Amino acid sequence: MKRDNTGTQRYLMDAGIGPGMHVLELGCGGGEVTEVLADLVGPSGTVVALERNEKMLAMAEQRMEKLGSKHAQFVFADATGDLSALESFPDGSFHALVGRRVLMYLSDPVDVLRRLSRWLRNDGVVVFEEADSTMVPARTTPMVAHDQAAGWLRSMLVAEGANPAMGFALPATFAEAGLQFKGIRANAVIEGQPGQFPLSALVKMMGPRILSSGTATQAEVDALVGQMEEEALDPTKVYVWTMSFCAWATKP
Repeated sequence: MKRDNTGTQRYLMDAGIGPGMHVLELGCGGGEVTEVLADLVGPSGTVVALERNEKMLAMAEQRMEKLGSKHAQFVFADATGDLSALESFPDGSFHALVGRRVLMYLSDPVDVLRRLSRWLRNDGVVVFEEADSTMVPARTTPMVAHDQAAGWLRSMLVAEGANPAMGFALPATFAEAGLQFKGIRANAVIEGQPGQFPLSALVKMMGPRILSSGTATQAEVDALVGQMEEEALDPTKVYVWTMSFCAWATKP
């Protein structure tokens, strides 16, 4: 199943990302957002994607090669450490700094934003989409197994050092980094809709991380996945398991 990224595309368009822009992407992962950005800026723009995981960086590069995109380039760099890989780009090279579900994993997102702002033009835009699980799960029909899974995923994130409230924290984070907060949007992430992985499939995918965090055993994961699949047989049930926030700010 391919994830639907139209929500991210809409967020980026709301924040002003468009044709001809030069964008610096933080934490590109496998290249899903890189693809969206490349489509938005078009061949007259560029996307420079940073990633600290070499395997994921290679996947992103291969993804864009298959799509025939010529205006995205990839840089191996850890934004929490040495940024010398960006020295070939003059200060103020980019119209925008963008990332999805990245700041929540950083121990000091304010410091990272401050350091990367060096390469952002004055009045350049900073746009980040982050998850937030502080006001979920939400449902009208009891879905006990899904509730447990949502709790496991939150516990896993906390054990990994992530901030599960990063969505709500975006405006304050931007302000602390010296940026001028402009706007924020939020959407509910509904299990299995639209183009979202069913929560049971996500728990399978996250299985190794759940185990590593000590949140559950393999036997418990397998048993819960089966229960979740049974709960999800009724397509009329609506289950909100997390929220997606996107905020943007500008560099003064």
